[in-house]
Formats: sequence, C-alpha cells, structure tokens
Amino acid sequence: MLLFLAFANLVVVQYGRGALRSALEQGARAGTVNGPLACEDTASQVIEDLLGGRMSDGLVLDCERSGSAIVATGSATFESWTPLTPDFSISLTSRATAEP
Repeated sequence: MLLFLAFANLVVVQYGRGALRSALEQGARAGTVNGPLACEDTASQVIEDLLGGRMSDGLVLDCERSGSAIVATGSATFESWTPLTPDFSISLTSRATAEP
C-alpha cells in the first residue's frame, strides 16, 4: 500500500509540474503582447484552472521584461504523502520573445 501511495504521489507531482509549465508558457506568451502584468494574470488564471486547492498553496509566480522578451518564473513545493520522503520542490522558467 505504501508503494502504491508513493507512486500515486509521484504521478500527482508530475501533473503539478506540467500545470506550472503550461501556466508559465501561456503567461509569457500573453506578456509579450500586453506586458508583465498580463503575464502574471494569465499564469495565475491557468494555475487556478488546472491546479487549485492545496497544491497551489505556496506557489510563486513572477514575470518580468528582459530586453524584448518576457521571462516567467515559478516555483512550488508539493508535499509528500508518505513518511520519510522529502517534499518535492520545483522551479521552472519560460521565456517568450515579442515579435517586432
């Protein structure tokens, strides 16, 4: 049972990582058109739609302009469901260049 729970936890963490990656990519794309605030709003909305609940607690999103690009960064810590297993910490970055 413990092995099944650990495997299920790993699957859920991978889903959370994919949701965070998707949010950062969509936010960065939105930011190239409307600026860093649109990036953060879009990324937050995607996280709310895909992740919600306790998994999104402690998630940090940030967008900034770097030259002609928008850089979206995000980090999260997903709690482990099994004893003696560390929490899963994830940090991702997405970059989108604005077209002239």
